Amino acid sequence: MIARRSLILSLLLSTTSAFVVPSETSNAGLRNRAPLCASCRNEDSNLASRRNFFQDVATGSIGLASILSVPRNAAASGGATAGGVYLLSAKQRYNERVVAGLKAFVALEPAVEGGSLNEAKAFFADEAVGGWKDSSAAGYLLSNAFRTSSGTPPDRLPSVQKWKAFAGKVDAMQKAIKNKSKNGAKVAYEEALALLDAYLDAVDLPSAIEL
Repeated sequence: MIARRSLILSLLLSTTSAFVVPSETSNAGLRNRAPLCASCRNEDSNLASRRNFFQDVATGSIGLASILSVPRNAAASGGATAGGVYLLSAKQRYNERVVAGLKAFVALEPAVEGGSLNEAKAFFADEAVGGWKDSSAAGYLLSNAFRTSSGTPPDRLPSVQKWKAFAGKVDAMQKAIKNKSKNGAKVAYEEALALLDAYLDAVDLPSAIEL
């Protein structure tokens, strides 16, 4: 009988212990956990922010690498980029100078055909824009801008070849003038005119008659 009562009493005590109100010490422990949880949340947030930051840096690095990996000739070539920066810059710097000089050269025709070399002498002696020295330099530089690859030697460019063919006849004309050969100057001049349009077409300029 006594043993039975002891058993019942122990069962009652174990059951009621589940409904015991937490003590002040227990409450304090729970309160202390709250900051820890908030701290955990802050750590998680900081970790996520750092992860996003490094992901952004990685993405930006890949983008920069892709820009820097663009082949040099894609930015510097003319024909390859269909109006690339290099070609556009060359046109802006040399077109007017080339046109000015070649227009003056074409205008020599009546004098040369008439046997006068004075106008041609003045043209070759003029070092300003519109004279042969300036237009010769600009003409070559412009022809060298029409390329499909930055590694192509200038002498293999069709535009440079056409310029040199024309300039070669102009040089022959100068030599004839120095030798006081009116006929030689006239022949060289006519041959130069015959080659001029091919060059003008190669560098996207109007024909000689349209200058």
